[in-house]
Amino acid sequence: MPEPSGQQLNRRPSTSTACSPTAAHACQQAPLKGGDSSPDTARDTWPPSVTVGSESPQEHEIDPYRSTSTADPAAEMPIPQPQQLSAAMTDEECTYEIWNYILEHMEPNGADVSHYYETAAIQPPITPESLAELDMMRIINNPKLRHDVNFDRELHFRPNLDGSKGKQKMKSADQYWQALEGELFMYEFGLQQKQLTTESSELAYWDGVLRNTKRRLPAVFEAIRDILTTLVPDHEQKRILARLDVDLIMQEITNGVCDLIDLSDWLAAVVKKHCAPMRDQLVDAMQSDIQRGALEGDHGKLVNGLRQFLAILEAMKLDVANHQIRHMRPLLVDDTVNFQRRYNAHRISVRKIDARKCQRWLNDELDHLATRAIELSKPAPTHLDALSSALVRDILFNEACPCPPSFYVDYDRLRAVRSDIRSSVSHELCREVLAELAPPTVSKADLLKAQGALQCTISAIVGLSGRFTERVDNIAVEIVRFLLMLEGRYPPFDGTLLGIVEQKLEQTLQPVSQAFDKLARDTCDRLLPKLKSCVDEHVKLSALDLQDAMVPAAAMASLPPPPFFGFGAVCVAPPVPVKRYDPDEDVVRRLTHVLCLHWHVWAELVYLAPVEEEPASPAAFSPGPTSCASPSPMIPIAQAVYAPGKKWLPVGVTVTEVPGGIPTPDSTPNPCPQRRRVGRTASLASLRPSRNRWTRISSNQSTSSTNGLHTYPTNLPTGGS
Repeated sequence: MPEPSGQQLNRRPSTSTACSPTAAHACQQAPLKGGDSSPDTARDTWPPSVTVGSESPQEHEIDPYRSTSTADPAAEMPIPQPQQLSAAMTDEECTYEIWNYILEHMEPNGADVSHYYETAAIQPPITPESLAELDMMRIINNPKLRHDVNFDRELHFRPNLDGSKGKQKMKSADQYWQALEGELFMYEFGLQQKQLTTESSELAYWDGVLRNTKRRLPAVFEAIRDILTTLVPDHEQKRILARLDVDLIMQEITNGVCDLIDLSDWLAAVVKKHCAPMRDQLVDAMQSDIQRGALEGDHGKLVNGLRQFLAILEAMKLDVANHQIRHMRPLLVDDTVNFQRRYNAHRISVRKIDARKCQRWLNDELDHLATRAIELSKPAPTHLDALSSALVRDILFNEACPCPPSFYVDYDRLRAVRSDIRSSVSHELCREVLAELAPPTVSKADLLKAQGALQCTISAIVGLSGRFTERVDNIAVEIVRFLLMLEGRYPPFDGTLLGIVEQKLEQTLQPVSQAFDKLARDTCDRLLPKLKSCVDEHVKLSALDLQDAMVPAAAMASLPPPPFFGFGAVCVAPPVPVKRYDPDEDVVRRLTHVLCLHWHVWAELVYLAPVEEEPASPAAFSPGPTSCASPSPMIPIAQAVYAPGKKWLPVGVTVTEVPGGIPTPDSTPNPCPQRRRVGRTASLASLRPSRNRWTRISSNQSTSSTNGLHTYPTNLPTGGS
């Protein structure tokens, strides 16, 4: 790194106009230098005065002990003495000076660094707050993720850097670390300038500059200290707090006596003691960067080392959280129904879920099925039959409001099922177009073979999104190609035939088209008997048994050939029975899992509960000035239970109900009536087992995030949840 010049910029006199560093960066203002003065001259005289913000800025070398200058009318006012000037400096003015020094002396990207020094975030991208969702309290108190763990055996946390938000996070992080690089430069630059002067006024000035330079580095060390204390046993936390004394470290840095090499060695030793062996290579790279940066004066290496260390701490937190999730998964799944009953009872009590709407939705379908059963002389349908039928029909035909509020934790899964069913319908329509236009001389075997190959080609065209209507032209080209290949024509292209195929596809692939609707209804009629039969077979299973039956385990790696025993006997696995392929099996299995869990949770809360009458007026939902509010509803809060002397893996979870702090409005405007809660057929005592478990986990398919670091939101149950 080049040696910073001894030349100094004069602190602004009272006649100068403040100029925003951001505005100066945006306008690409030229560096502010002190006229023709040489570095040697600058060390012997007070730095030149710079007037900023005028229409034609001028630079003058001024004797610090002269009070006027005829070169500029503004300079006729007395120039403040050094002691007066340093004493009058505000934090804003000092920050402007720091920005100026970075812009002037830092190479090669001083302009960008000075801009980010002012505009970048003050807190580092990884903080204890951003990693708080990985704490056990959050893991066991997230209703969405507690439900999701039933459907994915490999549910886990990962950094959420997908999409445009992920790119913005990376960009903000890069800007933060560049700003920190400028801060490290200022520590070195300020110390060098202090060594070049003995004037008490200038020493006080540079002390002020160094004091105001401390914007981001203290927060980095605080984040390292606070995160590290959550990763070590209790008996080591005092040693961590004593060694990472942020105030002491910053005093050593501002005085140029901080031993960063020793600090990096100590941090590496602590982390290697507690992290997984797979992280050792990252720890070595971090240690090397910090040591090289300290020895070579390379601020970029130092920043890169600190950045790597925070990334290592985040990885360690992820490792711990994911290990806890794997350990707790059977307990969480087993207690799913209990906790969701209590949690949703709370949401109903604070009217976050409209139970009457859910009841109307099911009762309408039950009446429809009962009418058809009478017409066809069939047995009366059950509530569970109506639930299965209503859900499938909403998935296929209800665009505006696909499902009632009680399915709020399953919206993503049901949306995926809808996409898969519609994709299968669209594939079938494309096969029908091919069969309709195929020459009559083609054999049935050749046609089936062409249809199978066409489906593989179309799957590659539309991708996982299944947007058939946006790829009509590409699909039409493939259908024409297969048609001409069946006829034996080469090259396989016909413009007239292509137009006919495109017109047919545009008419049939729209969900509102008659052909699409007919095929969708045929699919619904084919799915419903299979779904009802599967639901009846599995509805009595527990949540854990449901997962074993409905969620296939990961494929086992192929094992080596079995060893021989005795006289040629071998240990051979029993043959797997061959099952007939059913294209609807996957959809039926996924819907069965959703419906069985949903019925266990919501049957007594809503569907089988007495129907509450509609309120007399909308005012019943908001407490009036004269109405009485019932006591605050109780919120179920889970707490982890650990074995004596253990900290990381809970052996159980207890649930206590605490007041929500938000009064529940009366259901009628009458003073203090006895209000009946919708769907509360069972008392809280009947819904209160000895254990309950929650999880905050995130799968690779999930994308939502609260703080921008990890997938899945963190929703602690609150009065307003």
